[in-house]
Order: sequence, then C-alpha cells, then structure tokens
Amino acid sequence: MKIVLVTGGSSGIGLQTVLAFQQAGYRVISCSRDENKWNQALASHPELSAVDYLPVDLKDVHQVDRFFGYIRENYGHLDIAVNNASPKLESRGEFASVPIDALYSTMVTDFWIHALCLRYELNLMPEGSAIVNLSSVNGIRPTPNASMYSGAKHGIEGLTRSVAVEAIRKGIRVNAIAPGVTWTPRWEQQQAELDIDLRETVAKQVPNGRFASPEEISNAILWLSSEQASYIVGHTLVMDGGLSLS
Repeated sequence: MKIVLVTGGSSGIGLQTVLAFQQAGYRVISCSRDENKWNQALASHPELSAVDYLPVDLKDVHQVDRFFGYIRENYGHLDIAVNNASPKLESRGEFASVPIDALYSTMVTDFWIHALCLRYELNLMPEGSAIVNLSSVNGIRPTPNASMYSGAKHGIEGLTRSVAVEAIRKGIRVNAIAPGVTWTPRWEQQQAELDIDLRETVAKQVPNGRFASPEEISNAILWLSSEQASYIVGHTLVMDGGLSLS
C-alpha cells in the first residue's frame, strides 16, 4: 500500500485530497494546526478515522522535525506528498500599507512552510515517488492587494521547477497545481462576513463562469502524482477556468 502525506488536510482542497487518496486505497497521513476542524471533518466523514492525523503547526521547525521523525519511524518512507497547507490570508491590502508582521506571516505560511516540508519529504522518498505543491493562479500573474501572497506563490513556482531538476535524478517527480477560485469554506466564510453574493460576483470574472470544486482540484492532484503522469516533471497544471487568460 502506497503512503501519502497531505498537509493542511482538515478542510477545503486538503480535506478533499485526503478523501480522494483514501478512496483510491492509499495509506494517508495528514496534519493541520486546528484539531477541532479535523474532528468536525471526522464527524461528517467517519471513514477518516483510518487516516493517521496529527496536529502540527508547520511554522514551528521543531514540530515539523518531530512530525517527519514520526513518519520515518512509523512508515520508513513516503511515496507521495501534497504540500497544501495554507491558512487565511493576513496581508490583504495595498503593499505599502500592510503591517510588516502580516507580510512576514504570509511569506512564512505560503512559501517557507512548503519549502521546509519539501526538504524533509525528499529525504523520505524512494525512486518512483512524487510531490505536488499547491501553487495558485496568483503565482503566475500579478495580484494587487495580495502582493505578498502572490510573491510567495511565485516563489513556489520557482522552487517547484528548480527542485524538480534536482529530484528527478533520483527518480522523484516534483510538480505543482495552480488552482483559480475554488469554492471552499474560506470563501463561504468571506461571503457571510461581507453579506453579499460573492460567489456570483467572482464567478462572472471567470471565463468558465463558475468556481472550481475541491473535488476537481483533488482529482488533478491524484492524477499528477500517479504513474499516468510519469513523464511530467517540474510542471504547473493551471486549473483556473481560464481566469489567467482574461
């Protein structure tokens, strides 16, 4: 049975990815900062009890080191890793006015923790393994009012391609997925806070005319990490309904 790690697996795309791999017969390991969210997901999806979940704050290098030590000790290796964890954006607004702490927080959560996990994952992977990093449509285009987030995702793009060239020499494939707008609990929360039909308003800006579903993104992650995609190296699969073209 192949072993897969999905970071940030308690909600949204991460949760759907955990479910997709589990349904496909993988042994799934996951983590998130908020154990309460995981327990809520578990209440809705009892099959998640088979997932090896640990509460981990990936911003804490010591917790990350212990987490990957646990994986090494209990599983010996990883076949697939999906670097998905991404908390609520704190640095929204015009760059020159955003508090420095908020800029730093976004840099850490949307770039550094993925880079850190990537380093540990590579050292646990045999030939034939695969890594998928979650980038964003904002990593391939300018994004005013979310400049640090965009910068972090541009960093994920560069990291993915550069590490892919190194890792493929050992038979490990590294790629990325760049979702556009995807309807997750975070968007639902934002819509409730603003008290407007955010879903319809934003969907009008997408050539495809709608949000993606988490299932669509998780299906692509599953495929990109499979043998069916064995010749794809250092690529970013853009899934944005045409948003980056408009």
